[in-house]
Amino acid sequence: MKFKYLALPLMICSATVSAEEYTSISEANYSEAEKSFGDVDQFDIGTTYFFAPKETMGPLKEFEYINKTSNLFAGYSYQDYDGDADILAVGGEYFAANGLVVGGSVADFEGDNRYRASVGYLFSPNFLLSLESEKWEDRDADYFVNASYNHQLSGNDYIGFSFSTDDNFDSRTLSSKFFKELGGETWFTANASYTANDDFEDIWLVGTEYYFSKATSIFANYNKEETLGLGVSHFFNRNIAGNIAYTTNSDTDVDTFLLGVTVQL
Repeated sequence: MKFKYLALPLMICSATVSAEEYTSISEANYSEAEKSFGDVDQFDIGTTYFFAPKETMGPLKEFEYINKTSNLFAGYSYQDYDGDADILAVGGEYFAANGLVVGGSVADFEGDNRYRASVGYLFSPNFLLSLESEKWEDRDADYFVNASYNHQLSGNDYIGFSFSTDDNFDSRTLSSKFFKELGGETWFTANASYTANDDFEDIWLVGTEYYFSKATSIFANYNKEETLGLGVSHFFNRNIAGNIAYTTNSDTDVDTFLLGVTVQL
């Protein structure tokens, strides 16, 4: 059985008169998880460079639901508990003028390499279909089908859907995100995802975010494992933002604190 848990991207698609444009987005996050057997520290850093400007949709950290801009990305993750472990990944996507989309990435998990390649077609600005392969060293490749659709509502409001399944249809993930402008430079989002597995327990997640302005928001999420997450994000100027988040699970008695910085240029 080929299984892959996907955190499908659920970003935003719209345009406003006061929209900003960026060609790179970089993030650095530090988190500390307080577990019963000790604390686990983790540091993550990542950056994406776009070959054409990306336009925001009002909130400074919200972009189109279906990305249509060629890009390169890189990321590094370090975890410290009773020794250390790190992950390094690089990749990119190319969007041709005729609608063809190709992508690929390679990641090093402590010497165990993972390779991904994808090919897809942008049937319209609101519908993307792709095929993806994933290959770990010394293992057979797994294959997946991914689809994303954006339904534009009035003005900048929209609802987007994404679906992914492996080639055996053993694992299916459906996710959705709703974006609505409330007026007075305030916005609201709601998102949900559900993964159905033939040989594993199903997984679900719900979340919401409220923007007091294009620079400041609060968010909350909750999943099947009864993990509650709360956080706040604030842009100090058009380029630099700070993020604070806290998650807790009363069943496993695990609390996680996160501090992050985002730089958009």
